Amino acid sequence: MMSRFRYLLPHIGLIIAASAAFSMSTLFSSVKPVLLTQFMNEVGFKAGLSGWLVAAPFIGISLATFVVAKALERYSYRRIISCAGLLLVACQILNSLFFSYAVSTLLLQLLSGISVGVLMGVTSSFIARSNSAGTLFGLVDMIGVLLMSFMVAGASMATEKSGVAGGFMFSVILSVVFWLAMFFYKHKAVDRDESQSAPAPKSTAFNISLRPLIIIIMGVLFVTFSGQGFAFMFTIATNLGMSFEQSGNSIGGILFVSAFACLIGGMSSARFGPEKPLFCAFVVCAIGWTVAINSTSPNMFLMGLFPAICALQFSFPVLLSLAGTLDNEGKWAAVATPLLTSGFAWAAVLSGQVVEVWGLNALATTTQLGMVTCILLLGLSVWLSASHCAKASTEIDSL
Repeated sequence: MMSRFRYLLPHIGLIIAASAAFSMSTLFSSVKPVLLTQFMNEVGFKAGLSGWLVAAPFIGISLATFVVAKALERYSYRRIISCAGLLLVACQILNSLFFSYAVSTLLLQLLSGISVGVLMGVTSSFIARSNSAGTLFGLVDMIGVLLMSFMVAGASMATEKSGVAGGFMFSVILSVVFWLAMFFYKHKAVDRDESQSAPAPKSTAFNISLRPLIIIIMGVLFVTFSGQGFAFMFTIATNLGMSFEQSGNSIGGILFVSAFACLIGGMSSARFGPEKPLFCAFVVCAIGWTVAINSTSPNMFLMGLFPAICALQFSFPVLLSLAGTLDNEGKWAAVATPLLTSGFAWAAVLSGQVVEVWGLNALATTTQLGMVTCILLLGLSVWLSASHCAKASTEIDSL
């Protein structure tokens, strides 16, 4: 254990920077459920519109996919994080002032998400180039979720005291802290020395290939459908008689404990491969959210919420490290990170529409259908991998 820790020491700056970037994404997740509820209660927006407003940052993160590769080619690390971080902070300040205007709020949320997506994509690209990518992804994701457990409690208290404006000001303060933390990493060309023992072949990361697309689609759908209940968990808690502060503290505690599922997911993937752990996580997620959404008491709600959230934390680093194995230059990881995170956007949008049309309890059914779809895609990915290996073996035997 100590030897592994010493091996990570040279990457400490990257760990801090990537953890800060990922924590900006989990900050959006932390304020999403309380802002969704407050947009409906305080401003009077409908559930569907509120869902779009809190989903916009994650849509922006997905749009950053088209920006991050060009940014890495043209600009230095410091310049990228300086511009993206400044844009994020400015947008969140403006949101705290003009949140009652839906169009401006939507635009500012999109720009905030693009900023965070660029920051996440840049650090993910550097992580994917190292030989310890799986461990680093698991560690960074765990740190982000650990911080999220405190951010959920803080966001709920800020929103309860100052409404939507308080939620956005809470985001401003933490965005500044995370942005400054990213300057701890001093990117140098020697950071790639782990891959210099043999010349890397030209990457074919973006050639049209079915299996990488299946893996990323599966990941996006999993985050989307598992995040439906997450978007409305404060609404469910309120309906069961819990205050914002009570639910924030309870959910924050669950998130704190569930953060360790990130490392467990990484270790399980290393030992058993990604397929079996992901299958188990999909099943647990469906059961957990079914219990939580249909609960009739706060205790029953929290008992269902715990395994549901753990399943999400468990799976995320597995999906990221799996994407990181698809090429030698970290391009698929840089693309997959914002795309997988965008699942939180589609979760808010989808859940808002489902609740508005069919009611809150319908989220359990749509979550179950989503997990079944993910299991089918996982099976397709396994079949494609086996077919590729069989074809490669046949070609070798014919030589």
